[in-house]
Amino acid sequence: MTTEPLGTQPPPELPAVAAATIDTAPAQPAELDLKPVSAWFMTVYSLTNFGLGLVILMPALFSLAYKIQLIDPATKESSLGLVIGIGALGTIIVGPIIGTLSDRTRLAWGRRRPYLLLGIVINVAGSLMIAAASSVTAVMIGWVIANIGGTFAATAVSPVIAEWVPEAQRGKLSALGGVTGQLAGVAATLTGSLLLGNQVLLFLLPVLVLAVTSVLFVFTVPDRPAPAGRPSTSVFGFFKDLAFNPFAHRDFSLVLIGKFLLTLATNFFITYQFYFLLDRLKLVPAEAGQKLALLGGIGLLVGMGSAIVSGMVSDRIRRRKPFIYGATAAMAAGLVVASAAHELVLYSVGAILLTLGVGMFGTVDLALVSDVMPDRETQAGKYMSIYYNIASNPAGAIAPVLAPLVLAIGGGGNYAALFLTAAVLAAGAGLTAWRIRGVK
Repeated sequence: MTTEPLGTQPPPELPAVAAATIDTAPAQPAELDLKPVSAWFMTVYSLTNFGLGLVILMPALFSLAYKIQLIDPATKESSLGLVIGIGALGTIIVGPIIGTLSDRTRLAWGRRRPYLLLGIVINVAGSLMIAAASSVTAVMIGWVIANIGGTFAATAVSPVIAEWVPEAQRGKLSALGGVTGQLAGVAATLTGSLLLGNQVLLFLLPVLVLAVTSVLFVFTVPDRPAPAGRPSTSVFGFFKDLAFNPFAHRDFSLVLIGKFLLTLATNFFITYQFYFLLDRLKLVPAEAGQKLALLGGIGLLVGMGSAIVSGMVSDRIRRRKPFIYGATAAMAAGLVVASAAHELVLYSVGAILLTLGVGMFGTVDLALVSDVMPDRETQAGKYMSIYYNIASNPAGAIAPVLAPLVLAIGGGGNYAALFLTAAVLAAGAGLTAWRIRGVK
């Protein structure tokens, strides 16, 4: 809710070469034809993931909560839940459609890149609307627009591992994506706490960072149009293509369920940790942001270690499930510890354990879904959109609705009940991994 042999640099004429390749290359190569990707490819992918993570995490971890407490301090918990929930609901509807459209896009420039650039433009519009908002309704509309922009951008970035990276490197690149996601979380809270006096920059900075990193992505990561031989379809056929039979692809469905449970658990924690520091630990907003950034920095070291080591070992031993078990156990333990915290030290222990689990899970998350994906060659965009927008975003929509109800148990502010519920959900994700048959 993260590089290996460095030194490979793109030649100066890369954009022209890439353009020629896009126009003349055959359809998406089969698994056995995928060539190892370079360190430069990994670096650019990781940087773009950082920008995308900042776009997602800065509002989720800090800026939306801060904005809403300024507008509606009396009912900030329920208002924040409404805004985040409606925003997630929009991406549930839009995400699979965008993913399927990108699978069918036949522009000579590629089928992914146009959605990245369009997503940046849409996100800028939504971010500016949030910054200028003076009501919860206006914040909600702006967040829906910004979230749709983020979904467009993710459509371009998320299929990369499935389409271009061989199985032997997926764990490593997934680990790098997890590390950069954690870096984005630290940068989000620290930067947010320093920009409280400039709301335009508070909401606009993340998408500006994504725009800069996307320049490298567009001219470095390969892309090509959808296969020309693919038959055109009717409007009915297009929406039929959106359908997914969970019983025909059991392992993929189990991965979706596990991702849903884990995302629900982490959303319970990260969405309300800012208010936890304000309400239970009695910190002021700027201090809360700085403490979150400090904890994020410490957790980053832990998460990076677990992510990189787990990713390398996962690729070497060709096993994913043991790392899911370890990740869910660490996350559940961290949430239990945080539930009992009434001072910063114990809360920090819980948060770091949670980060350890997130880092380990991020190592094999994308690798696992790429391994069990039903059709990597022609429908990677569709299935990655299903993964993010059916497994992740419903959890993002449900968590803000359920969390205020759990918090209200016993008269309100029941963070112990909230975090313990999240611990049970995290443990459930380990059980779904145990049922997967096609991956060890």
